[in-house]
Amino acid sequence: MTNTWPLSRGTVPEREAFAFGTAMLFVLFAGDAVPNTLTWVGAGILWALLAVWGATILVRARPPITRTPRSLWLFLAWCLVSLVWSHWRPATLASITVQVICAAMAFAVASTLTWRRILDAVSLAMRGVLMLSLVFEAVVAVVVRHPIAPIWTHYGDRRIPDAFYFSRAELFTGGRIQGLPGNANLLAMVALLAAIAVALQFAEGRMGRNRTIGWLVVAVLVLALTRSSTVLAAALVVAVALLVALWIRRVPTEHRTPRYLFLAAGVVVVGFGTFLARSPLSELLGKGSDATGRGVIWERVLGLVDQHPVVGWGWIGYWWPSIPTLADLAHRKGVTYLQAHDAFLDVWMQTGIIGLVLFALYVVTTLSRSWSSATRIGYDHAHAPRSFDPVSLLPLLVVVALLVQSVAESRLLYQGNWVLFALIAIKSRIVLVGEEPRSAGDGPRTPPARREFRAPVVR
Repeated sequence: MTNTWPLSRGTVPEREAFAFGTAMLFVLFAGDAVPNTLTWVGAGILWALLAVWGATILVRARPPITRTPRSLWLFLAWCLVSLVWSHWRPATLASITVQVICAAMAFAVASTLTWRRILDAVSLAMRGVLMLSLVFEAVVAVVVRHPIAPIWTHYGDRRIPDAFYFSRAELFTGGRIQGLPGNANLLAMVALLAAIAVALQFAEGRMGRNRTIGWLVVAVLVLALTRSSTVLAAALVVAVALLVALWIRRVPTEHRTPRYLFLAAGVVVVGFGTFLARSPLSELLGKGSDATGRGVIWERVLGLVDQHPVVGWGWIGYWWPSIPTLADLAHRKGVTYLQAHDAFLDVWMQTGIIGLVLFALYVVTTLSRSWSSATRIGYDHAHAPRSFDPVSLLPLLVVVALLVQSVAESRLLYQGNWVLFALIAIKSRIVLVGEEPRSAGDGPRTPPARREFRAPVVR
């Protein structure tokens, strides 16, 4: 049965909870592959089946909602209240319903799996998306040999923008591959999350050396083939966050004040320097001074914000193409973009400054708990310090990656990013990694001596 402490009051088979968590993350991070292959009707049926499965797990687990982050529910409640003045009420009602269902699915996983099993689920799901993406791109490039469009489209002989294709058959031509998500930037984020999870599994002794090297090579290969500047920046920030967390953790809690002061000063200096050098840095990353047209989109979204700055236009999440106000907002090279390309700007436009403050509270408290998970020294039942658990870095590294991406993409508000962020927010509110007892369901661990990348020296 489920081994999670302390939230689940009912009984759910651990294997079922793990299977659900993995399947949910795989389907959501596979992105457009679901509607592109099953049509939107088939995708809706698959998503509904997953929701029903998650609901049955919640009913049997019977977790109390009192140990979940209030900031998440406050933000969702404000999105629901925006239905009163929404300029697109049917879309608001449908979108908030999906938003709450996704949060409930994250709640089901957080209340029935331990942190280590969540790590395993994230790793398995991301590796599955990566491998199938490479297989898919190879088949299109070698067998089909021409770009393919989603199954539900009927473009005929019309010339369409490259962004409309499911795959552009560019695996061997030097172009950017899109994989199952149908988008190079989203596939790159999957590769980054897979690399984080695999590295932590190796450090935890949950994956052997050869498998670890193999999957890290696959992740780096996908990052190279997608060439996403946004995810490259996210990877750099994740690496910095990892080093800083380990640096802070090296000293006892009572001696950390000087390091935190030094860190705060460094953040101010780096932030100011980045702001001053934003144009050359953007050019260096291949985005242009306005982040490949994002500057124009941000300017137009800010125009909508100016009209309803306090309460917004009404929640919608991903913009509906049937709403003229949004569908006519951002056009570039024949493509209509249905997001603000910045999660926080999107929230401000949809829910006003009040919603933005609630969303920021949700993000900051989740980041704070993730930081505590990575740096806090845990104690066992005898009040003795526990050894360092690499899995304690999982919340921080994933949250940082998602937040950096949210500066240039609004994905944090829907699909896989929303669910994964909510999963970490809820789980970190239930119990931090260092405070969670060992569980039999976590499985065996490889002895440290067998985790070395280099063979041990025989003396």
